[in-house]
Amino acid sequence: MSADKSWHSRDINSVVKELETDLTNGLSSSEALERLARYGANMIPVKKKSVFKMFLSQFTNFLILILIVGAVISMALGELLDSIAIIAIVILMGFMGFIQEYRSEKTLEALKKLATPIARVLRDGEVKEVKSTDIVPGDVILLREGDIVPADARLVEAEMLEIDESPLTGESMPVEKDPDETLQPDTPVSDRVNMVFMGTHVVKGCGKAVVVATGASTELGKIATQLTSSEEEKTPLEEELDYFGKRIGVALLLISLIVFAVMVFKEEASLLGAFMLAVSLAVAAIPEGLPAIATAVLAIGARKMAEKKALVRRLAAVETLGSVNVILSDKTGTITKGEMTVKKLMAAGVECEVEGVGYEPRGEVKPLNGGSNKPIFLAKLLAAHISPDVSLTMENNTWVIKGSPTEGAALVLAYKVLGEKGVREAVEEFPIVKTIPFDRFRKRKTTIHRFNNRYIAVSSGAPDLLLEVSRSIAVGNDEELLTEERRKELLKYIESMASNGFRTYGVAIRVLDNIDLENAEPGDIERDMVFYSIMGIIDPPREGVREAVETAGKAGIKVIMVTGDHKLTAMAVGRMIGLNASDDEVLEGKTLDSMSDEELLKVVDKIKIFARVTPEHKARIARLLKAKGYRIAMTGDGVNDAPALKIADIGVAMGIRGTEVAKEASQMILLDDSFVTIIDAIKEGRVIYENIKKTINYLLSCNMGEIAVVFGASLAGMPPPLEPIHLLWINVTTDAFPAIALGMEPPEPGILEKPPRSSKDRLITMRKMLYYVVMGSLLGGLTLLLYSIFEPTSRILAETVVFTTIAISEFGRALISRSENLNIWKLKPNKWLVPALLASLVLQLIVVYTPLNRFFDTVPLTLEAWMYIAIVPLVIFITDEVRKLLGIKLSPT
Repeated sequence: MSADKSWHSRDINSVVKELETDLTNGLSSSEALERLARYGANMIPVKKKSVFKMFLSQFTNFLILILIVGAVISMALGELLDSIAIIAIVILMGFMGFIQEYRSEKTLEALKKLATPIARVLRDGEVKEVKSTDIVPGDVILLREGDIVPADARLVEAEMLEIDESPLTGESMPVEKDPDETLQPDTPVSDRVNMVFMGTHVVKGCGKAVVVATGASTELGKIATQLTSSEEEKTPLEEELDYFGKRIGVALLLISLIVFAVMVFKEEASLLGAFMLAVSLAVAAIPEGLPAIATAVLAIGARKMAEKKALVRRLAAVETLGSVNVILSDKTGTITKGEMTVKKLMAAGVECEVEGVGYEPRGEVKPLNGGSNKPIFLAKLLAAHISPDVSLTMENNTWVIKGSPTEGAALVLAYKVLGEKGVREAVEEFPIVKTIPFDRFRKRKTTIHRFNNRYIAVSSGAPDLLLEVSRSIAVGNDEELLTEERRKELLKYIESMASNGFRTYGVAIRVLDNIDLENAEPGDIERDMVFYSIMGIIDPPREGVREAVETAGKAGIKVIMVTGDHKLTAMAVGRMIGLNASDDEVLEGKTLDSMSDEELLKVVDKIKIFARVTPEHKARIARLLKAKGYRIAMTGDGVNDAPALKIADIGVAMGIRGTEVAKEASQMILLDDSFVTIIDAIKEGRVIYENIKKTINYLLSCNMGEIAVVFGASLAGMPPPLEPIHLLWINVTTDAFPAIALGMEPPEPGILEKPPRSSKDRLITMRKMLYYVVMGSLLGGLTLLLYSIFEPTSRILAETVVFTTIAISEFGRALISRSENLNIWKLKPNKWLVPALLASLVLQLIVVYTPLNRFFDTVPLTLEAWMYIAIVPLVIFITDEVRKLLGIKLSPT
């Protein structure tokens, strides 16, 4: 059974007849089992990651494939040690990436709820509790406050039923449900007031409904099914490394072929000898350690992000945030906490601003216009009036409201004014003797309290309707007649609040004398009241979001709010976070529906707020922004966010409030649900990308030096001064520690004040290639000069000098690679670099001065040799620092 039959547009009898069910007795147990076999378990399809595929995916980079080919060739030529070394690098890199992703998946599983929700259904004429997975179409379900709706269902009965549908639609306000409505077939999900949907929450009232869709056929299930069929795209870094690897591969083949042809043409070596020299050049050209080092840098970044409550599910995504230039953010639960809060207040004629966000009872209530009186009497009335139906409790270190979010916001206000003890005392001071429940016609609830041997009625609800039953208005400790002029002023004030996106909530009171409470009708009590207070309630932004949006602007990142909420509410929240949008910069879902992709493409990046949007709208917006060349981070928590999370360059889900579907669709999860963490992650992503560039500059300058030595020696007719094992040792071992240390460089000044890098920017540019050639030639030339000095004395000594010179050049290359454009004295200290360089020095000393030198064909060096060797890193360091002083930049910024 599917939700595609427009159940919301049909009357209850028609629905019951087609589903062949009974509203009094429900399905029989045997019929329920038969339907369970026919329709399947009521579960959302989730695409699980294969551990084997997760491991294999680590080896798909082009550079890795070249290394594997190199290992096979080395093994075929009998160079077993070289082959083992290369394979060890590849496996190490693969395990590092795999472990990070595997740990992230395990953490994600830990975030999921372990227990299957229980649902109450009518079966065999009795109310039974069954697992939600066993719910079938035709089941009659019973809903009450606090329940999670187990399936899509057509309402049959509802008593003051309000549903929080934010996980599905993004709307922050609970939806009042009405089973008697029959809607048009094209009514959007957010307006289907006669339906309830899987995964949403009952926040108030109770109801009875007939299940019309389960599992993949539900609105939630349809979204999840779209996600399981789509493949993950490569991140910008993965694309860059692939691009880089292919260029290195082409360069490698060309250089090797040239050397092979020269050697054969000049008849300076046999075919096998020429081929072995070409292999040496190939080893020199490939930065074998780069994939493992890049993985290590990303893993370090992932660990730093995890410490800041950002869990990376895919290692390459660590860097991706650093490249985004648009944050496409959901409002409810992301920019805001998804918790209604009183922010504005007028009580007894005094206007107040209320501090604090969400249900945490912390924040000052500040009277405006020089006033000093806090609304203590109002707070006492609210505490006594609301406490029987709503409670504020601490669960898992989080404040939680049980009951109506609107009344919950008012109760939190009472806690802010009175404190926990004061609320308890107020409940005792104003005990309830009678309650007239809220209904959708009167739009208010009334409680009658005993107070000082008298009775006082407290009514709360829609303030415009409370004005209709009020005779006067409270002003300070007195009351004044509610004239027509004053009534119009108050209605204008209420409209002003509503036009600014606030839900309005009013309170009126009446002292009761000589009234028969037992037999009194609502109309006898709710008249001649004293209008006491108007509250403006909204789901406000989280603390720090305004500053985060401001920082994003300085960093050249556009923040776009995309929400299922109303336009006015979205604009009000936008103003609170500095996202001031005019009417022309706000687009509603109904307008989106009337626009073609071509029309929307022209304006999509000029819009600041998209309001009243559906899941399809969000995915469409993300797709068109990408088509226009933007790199997008999509943040969200609801099922409705999942398609856009999948389409975006990086999807960022909320870990606490986020639905499982959203988490599965994302590449990063914010464990603290804080939008502010996004900016921290962007900063970390930028730092990681810059640090990867530094490791590439460091490694490739060495590789070019190695090529210059081998190629230069062959052109000069010298015997090869380096063996493949020497090159592998440098590329994989001694170079590795400084490279990783460069990957841990502290951020350069102003990292978040630069615009994001363009999608056209490449890791390797022509200017950088020229730089590598110049620095490599300098290193190679100096090294060959030393070779020519020591070779007449001893060839093995000369080879050891060459081998050690390239290894020790790390001291100069690492220091200059700390920044592409800034001199070293302008940078913060890197506490890891000196220990890393010393570790590399020790490793080189081991292969020169210990018995291991037999495997490397080296001999101990004299002090004189070391003095010559030390000149090379010094020359390299001075040369590049002079370049920086002259303002010759490697990158535009």
